[in-house]
Amino acid sequence: MVASPLEAQISTAVIDQHKAALERQTTDPDQKRDGGTQPRDWEYQLADGVRTRQVTFYVDGGVPLYGKLFLPKGFTATGKYSAVVVGHGINALSIGIEKFASRFAERGLVAMAIDYQSYGFSGSGSDDLRLLDPDPTTDAAAVTEAERRLIVKRTNLNNVHEVADFRAAVSFLQGEPGVDPDRIGIWGSSNGGAIVMAVAALDARVKAVVSQVSAPRPAARGPVAVAANLLQDAIVRVRTGQGGEVDGGFSFRSKIDAWSNQRNRDVRPGTTLDQIRPTTAVLLIPAEKDELTGGAAGAIEAAKFLSGRGVPSQAVVLPGLMHFQAYSYAGFEVGSSLAADWFVKYLASPSTVPPSAHPVATPAPAVAPTAPVAGAAGKDVRFFSEAVSIHGRLFYPPGFSTTGAAPAVVLAPGWGETAAATEKVAAQFAAKGIVALAIDYRGWGKSGGFIYLADNTRWDDRLRFSQHTSKVRIRRKRLLPEAQVIDIRNAITFLQGEPGVDAARIGVWGTGVSGGHVVATAAADARVKAGVAVAPVMAGKDMPRQSFSPTATERADLVRLARSGPAPATAAAATAMNADEARLALAQYLPFTLLDQIPKSSALLFITEERGDAAVDAAVQWFLKNL
Repeated sequence: MVASPLEAQISTAVIDQHKAALERQTTDPDQKRDGGTQPRDWEYQLADGVRTRQVTFYVDGGVPLYGKLFLPKGFTATGKYSAVVVGHGINALSIGIEKFASRFAERGLVAMAIDYQSYGFSGSGSDDLRLLDPDPTTDAAAVTEAERRLIVKRTNLNNVHEVADFRAAVSFLQGEPGVDPDRIGIWGSSNGGAIVMAVAALDARVKAVVSQVSAPRPAARGPVAVAANLLQDAIVRVRTGQGGEVDGGFSFRSKIDAWSNQRNRDVRPGTTLDQIRPTTAVLLIPAEKDELTGGAAGAIEAAKFLSGRGVPSQAVVLPGLMHFQAYSYAGFEVGSSLAADWFVKYLASPSTVPPSAHPVATPAPAVAPTAPVAGAAGKDVRFFSEAVSIHGRLFYPPGFSTTGAAPAVVLAPGWGETAAATEKVAAQFAAKGIVALAIDYRGWGKSGGFIYLADNTRWDDRLRFSQHTSKVRIRRKRLLPEAQVIDIRNAITFLQGEPGVDAARIGVWGTGVSGGHVVATAAADARVKAGVAVAPVMAGKDMPRQSFSPTATERADLVRLARSGPAPATAAAATAMNADEARLALAQYLPFTLLDQIPKSSALLFITEERGDAAVDAAVQWFLKNL
């Protein structure tokens, strides 16, 4: 059972042991923390015998991330130690939570504190590197190395990226000599506490989770609407490459993108609690008087929900404390002790539960590009999708006026295809009165590629944007469904800012794997009013939603990608990495598990048998009716 301290999985006696100190922390003005932690809260003393080592691991095909390993006394590379990834909160740095990693190492665990992408000593990802010159690459080469002018962006608060960073850290630890790959846990606090819950819902390799001062209350699934002010910012962002900024707040003072307030809502752990398997044990440590989360109720409710589904879970409340008091004094002593107890208990022995079988989406065969309908009006356009310049071909209907309010549709190319493969359909839509935008995904066709730094470019987080001439590696021909869905969503934003387009009447069309993208986009983005999926890949149909449990081969691939180094420099290495990434991405891409997230306001049509002009006619009628 759950709550504090009902039939605890672990003892809560440490609270009574520090009762007087906790009470003093709630009243002592010097221990009050209502604006974030202070540098003196980050200090700690390494225990005798605990050693540290700085390491680099990689995410998203070559983005270098920083980690600091804390090795327990007596650690040897021939041992089989449990390990924990330790991640910081909102707009923070790993130095602020190293003390927790140190405490876990005192208890015999290997612990690794990490900096997320674009923070601290970690690199900026492809989404944060914007070329100031046109991207010179083509699909003829999987990777190109050249010196280019670019802008490096830091402190890009992106919860989707942070989930990927945690998973890459798990992969790194699974390949670390001396670590038992079947005994990995994760710890996160504040926003990091939400991130670790989202990771647990996605990755069954995680066997124990501690979420501190977070409130992932169970919530209904469904896309999140875009507020009017954020929509205007998003339109500026996709058309110029950068939107507005807001204060990041709290302990580490810096600016972040205003769009973070929208993008981060794609990670809502309360909606995915049911995906956490009983093989993952979850401890929540809320603060009773948390001014940011509203107290302990959300965490207690989450623990009860998980317990009811057979997930070992518990919520232990830090009595009387506010949010940032959990990081220092008695709050730290109690919280770190509870977390260590949890990890020691649930990472005590290797899991014997075999990975579950999971079907892999089979891409539809590539279709030869078709020529546009003769006489169809179209123009090339460009917009940005997470710092990468995207190419599209925009088709207007006869009599189109920039003062009108026409419906519009994004056409998503199929697996390994470009906009050229959909331009004929786009022109047919336009002939019937629908503005149609055929797009090239990132790294395909005339769009820019994924950018990685190839030399030792340095920066300082106090300067969000810095300009450099640097050697870069630009990767192309990657098959990443999640990135493609983001490109589609940014294409929707572009259309919403197009004069003459009705921003409230936007649809999406796709075929094969991109038919699955129609489902995934509608499930994540409330702006989709109609969708048509032609012969869609139905990965996930009639499957339960649960975290990904990789096969032995897939796990080896994950470890290799996290430890293999920077973005590949040769065509052969880049092509091999593309294949590994695509195989792993398809194994985890189950769009049809998202069907119940699609709101009634989004009308979807599935065309499973019709082909050619008959399918196009059916799609046209659907869009005209529902847009």
